[in-house]
Parts: sequence; structure tokens; C-alpha cells
Amino acid sequence: MARDPLCIACGQPTGPGVRLNHLSDGRACSACADRLLDSLPPALPAPRAEVFEEWAEGDEPGDDTLDRA
Repeated sequence: MARDPLCIACGQPTGPGVRLNHLSDGRACSACADRLLDSLPPALPAPRAEVFEEWAEGDEPGDDTLDRA
């Protein structure tokens, strides 16, 4: 008989889908919250490294500062 996996932090079942368990004091379990956030699709369409590489192309150090005369 297979058992549902348990969260190592709160000890409650994680269920067949991702779920947010709550501790006895009413706060959300931080490990369950991290697991829930990891399961969400990315907010940006491209991986972060690609976004920063495109943004950095052609930028020279100091380009974003204002010259005050």
C-alpha cells in the first residue's frame, strides 16, 4: 500500500498535487510554500541568464550613470 509523501518540515501529506500546508499556529509551512513556488511556471518567457545576456550586450560599465555638468 503506497503512502502519500510527507513534508519534511511540517510532517503533513503533500498530496497528489502541490498543496500549501499550514502549521498548528495558522502560518503556512515554508517548505510547502517553496515547493508550491517551484511548481509555478516562470514569470518571464526566457531563462534569467538569457535575459541578462541580451540586456548586457553593448552596455559598457558606467553607461547607466548621468553626467552632471
